[in-house]
Parts: sequence; C-alpha cells; structure tokens
Amino acid sequence: MRIVVFAILLASCSHPAPDHYRPTFAMAATAKHELIFGAPSLAYYETTDLLIKYLNAHLDTVHIRTVACTSVEDYEDRLRKGFFDFTAINGPQLVIAGQHGYTIVGRIADDYRALILANKDSAIHTFADCRDKTIALTGNRILAGSLMPLMFLREQGVDVNNHLKRLYSPSYESVLLDVCLGKCALGAVWTTSWENFQRKRPDLASRLAVKWTTPSLPSTAVLFRKDVNPGLIKTIASLLFNLHKDEKGRQALQRVGIGRFEPADSTTYRPVKEFLRKSDSLIH
Repeated sequence: MRIVVFAILLASCSHPAPDHYRPTFAMAATAKHELIFGAPSLAYYETTDLLIKYLNAHLDTVHIRTVACTSVEDYEDRLRKGFFDFTAINGPQLVIAGQHGYTIVGRIADDYRALILANKDSAIHTFADCRDKTIALTGNRILAGSLMPLMFLREQGVDVNNHLKRLYSPSYESVLLDVCLGKCALGAVWTTSWENFQRKRPDLASRLAVKWTTPSLPSTAVLFRKDVNPGLIKTIASLLFNLHKDEKGRQALQRVGIGRFEPADSTTYRPVKEFLRKSDSLIH
C-alpha cells in the first residue's frame, strides 16, 4: 500500500538546529500573497516539492512557500503558534493541530500501516524472539514510526515497556540503515518509506525482510488554519482532490508516493484519536 511521506507521518525529523536557523524553501520572488505550507521535517521538502510547484502553477492570487521544520518539537511549536497556513500530518501532531485552530479538509486516500523489518538472516522468527532485542524507531510520538509498531507488538505478547529496547533514529531511511548495519534487530517504518528505500537502495533493501505488518489507520490529513480564506481553501482542496486526473498531477503524487487525495473531516480520524488514547495509557 502506498502512503505518503507527505505527511505524516513526523517521522523523518532531523536533530534540532540552532534557534537562529529556520530553513525555508520557495520559488522565485512574487507579488502574490504568500501561503505557508508546513513540512514536518527537512526530508519532506524533496518529496513534496513537485506537488507544491503544481499547486503554485494553478493558483492566481497566492504563492505557496514551504517551511521545513528541523525537529518534531519545532513542528509542534509552530502548530501551537498557528504559524502554518496549511499542513499535512497524522498522529499526536494531528491532535495538537486540532487544538490550535486547524481544521481537516482532506486526507491521503490510502490507509496507514507500519512495517516491522529485520535482516533476512535474522534469528527473529516469532514474537517471542523479540524479547530483549532492540528496535529502531523514528521518535516516541510518531504514529507509524513508533506508536503503531509498539502497540502491535504489545498486542502480540511482547513486553515493549520492559523487554524491548528502543533506538531512535532521525529518519525512516536511518532506521533501515541501522537494521542493515546490525545496530538493531528490528526496525519499524511506514510502508511508503520502505517502497522508496527499495527504489533508492535496492542493494541494501535486498538484505531486509518484512516480518510483520500492523493493522491500518486513516492516513495523513490535510489541514488548514481556520482563518484562511474559505474560497482559497476550497480552491486548493479541489486541486488536491483532482491531482490524479492530470498527468502532471499524477507525477506529483508519484513523487510523494501516494495515489490520490480525498475529502475528509474530523470524524474520519476518530479511530486515530481512539488509538492514541489507548497507546498513551499502555506505551511508556
């Protein structure tokens, strides 16, 4: 299943940079009104660049500028301050956005799953084999990067709080490299991240095997700050929902790693919020 790196998923964040360093990315200067799209990490700029260029080419009155955050904490802080005009995210950060003036208008149409991988020559064959091993994750508050795989393993009888060590890596690719290099026995990544890794590093990917796949949840949401012009929100949402009908739009979707966007609202994400309430009480 193809799911986006767009999002999400908070997952592939790098270490915080000094306070004075605030990376932003934009096309050539323009007299149009500026709209800020918030990317959860620097890695998201490359995958969403073509998508943002497509939107800019079809907008007459505004120009979208991507602001890429340096860490999950940086991203969450900007959400709380209402810095972004719109963004795409899931998991705990989705809840934060909803509490600070953002509303859901759409989502990635594919559902969200996490994969748990190991080296093909690994001695891990059953859930019991995971005891006292190390698993690489992308952060302690990332939906597909940590919460979904940990909850899945717990439900299969693994004591993830006391008998599973956690190694936090800055990105999904780093997680897979850590597994390849033997720094950990297991690694958890988003399905799209694994597909991208297979394309970019087939030599290393050939050494890994998917051991387990988690149940699905609704995938990354597209959110706008509530004070953004409703007509503009409708225009951008329409462009997103029809990307798959246009050749250049399909190319942009392919770069991100998804099939299409579709309308959504807060009710779409009730399963995610219920999952988070459960994981907050069980994962320490």
